[in-house]
Amino acid sequence: MPVPAFLPLVLPLSLTLLACRAAPAPAEVRAAVLEGRLEGLAELPADGPLAPLQAEGARLKTLQTERDALERASRELMRQTIEDRIAAGQLREAAGPLASAVLAWPDDPAFLALAHQLGEAADGAEPDAAVLIWSALAEILAHQPDRAAAWQARADKAALGLRYRPDALATTRADQAGIRRAAVADLLATLDTRYVDALDHAAMAAAGARALTWLQRDPGALAAWPKLADVRRSEAAATDLAGLEAALDAELAALTAAGVPEEVVLDEWVRAALSALDPWTRAVWPAEIASWQAHHAGVRVGVGLELRDGPDGSVIVARPLPDTPAWASGIHQGDRLVALSDPTGRLALDDLPVDRRLAVAEQALVGAPEHPLTIDVRRGEDALSFTMARQSVVQPTVEGWARGADNAWSPWYDEGAGIAYARIDAFRSSTADAFDALLEPGLDHIAVVLLDLRGNPGGDVQAAVHIADRFVADGFLARIDGRVLPDTGPDVDPETGERLAEWNEAVAGHALEGTPVVVLVDPDTASAAEVLTAALQERAHAVVVGAPTWGKGWAQKLHTGDGYAMQYTNLAWASPAGRRLARPLGAGQRSGVVPDVAVDPASPGEQYVLKAERARRTALRVHADGTPMQPLTAPARADLPALDGDPTLAAAAAVARALLLPAGD
Repeated sequence: MPVPAFLPLVLPLSLTLLACRAAPAPAEVRAAVLEGRLEGLAELPADGPLAPLQAEGARLKTLQTERDALERASRELMRQTIEDRIAAGQLREAAGPLASAVLAWPDDPAFLALAHQLGEAADGAEPDAAVLIWSALAEILAHQPDRAAAWQARADKAALGLRYRPDALATTRADQAGIRRAAVADLLATLDTRYVDALDHAAMAAAGARALTWLQRDPGALAAWPKLADVRRSEAAATDLAGLEAALDAELAALTAAGVPEEVVLDEWVRAALSALDPWTRAVWPAEIASWQAHHAGVRVGVGLELRDGPDGSVIVARPLPDTPAWASGIHQGDRLVALSDPTGRLALDDLPVDRRLAVAEQALVGAPEHPLTIDVRRGEDALSFTMARQSVVQPTVEGWARGADNAWSPWYDEGAGIAYARIDAFRSSTADAFDALLEPGLDHIAVVLLDLRGNPGGDVQAAVHIADRFVADGFLARIDGRVLPDTGPDVDPETGERLAEWNEAVAGHALEGTPVVVLVDPDTASAAEVLTAALQERAHAVVVGAPTWGKGWAQKLHTGDGYAMQYTNLAWASPAGRRLARPLGAGQRSGVVPDVAVDPASPGEQYVLKAERARRTALRVHADGTPMQPLTAPARADLPALDGDPTLAAAAAVARALLLPAGD
């Protein structure tokens, strides 16, 4: 399997183990495995204390052969799929597979050429589709910053054109209502002191000027303000806040003299200037503020029901989720939805176009908690109705190794050896409690924990710190870096005067403190998951297995000012030792966490196979009333070779078994 650009010096599962001799000392084998040298495990003695590691080595050897075959087939299948979709004009449909392919094989010239082909083909697509495709290409090619910037510029220019088309102009102008120069001044002043790093004023001024150049050449804008064509502008350099504001004022004077409304100039200039900082910093203007605040503060409530498309245009219950109103109601997997109703009205699915039924039904599940929902279904020939209360539904974030017959999680990867497994898909306020509930019944027997953070995009950093605290008795678990650090609360209890632990400080007393932990990561491990990984790697001596993580160690703050609101990057997350966990803003190189034991990322084909295997292992077994449920798995594919296991997990299991060997003197 080719090595990704960010792993230039290591090969998957093929590192040099110390030269095996007859019955090597367990301490030597342990040290070699913890250094990532896994080759040769299959040649260890098949009996005695090294037998479990020998079995893992044999498994790794078999899996590597299967993995290589799957990688070759996956690469060819992806190439053909992308080519076929581009040729058929299915450009949006080609973007997803292309993203997966470039992530798996970032330097493969065939996929890089297809990226260029897709981008050029988008020239003939509908403008909204072109914007999506070019933006996707900018993200896909993040490891090639110059190419990514070029595609993003095309996307931004096309998006501007969409805003000023004659049929969109009224909506655009309504969204810009109330934008004032004074609000922009306050916004820029706030950023100048509170943004995570010193602002690049020159880059911001250049980006704002470039956007106004596009506006000046846009057919829709020229139709609205014909004198734009006669404006002569000169770009002013900016080295500080005063220079940045002067550059903006020069643009304002030139364009408003040509009849362009001040709100238009301010909107386009600020939009572009902030995009020069990072992808997450953005302004929110008066027309949007109320909905923006509601989005961030509101709680969506539902009933805990997953739906899917069924045969003949029907909508089918995929599954009810445990501990939700739907679960308790008695509705079953496979029930066919007929109608949904609450005090606001009744929705009959047969009255809707077939291609809209699923989306509308999913939307109808969400509503006010005071409005109970009734769902009419057909189960075979029977017509049934289920009424349930809407409530806040917390999506589970923690999984064990497998579910039992009663749906209860088992954490045991190998109970006999005391190897427990926990997977965290994201971090929410409930994650630490769910983690404790999974492992607490076996605490007296746990010898090693496999902590799977692959694919975890992050979430609540405090929840990630709480998980790290389970394994560490004292000291700091994470750090924040920025020019203005937040107030993290009082240092002492105001009533007792006792010192209070900091938000990022371990508190002694957890049962897993000192327990060895192996962390599984991949390129989709990001943000709070990287904070946890770094904390365990540095403070709990955890062994990290997999591929380098994403490097999304940036935090954003919500700010409301006079006449505007804003989301901006204010902090960078750092490891306990102070190393930033974020790739440099505006650059394509990865940062994040580098594993101790390197395993190449899974190819798209491998991801497909492993996702199906995980779905079977973790599926709910029965409904609340004891009737059976079926796993929600993707169909097997004859065009993909078999893979009898998870290579990264097998490598992690080998590390776990090595940790159980004596360390020696």
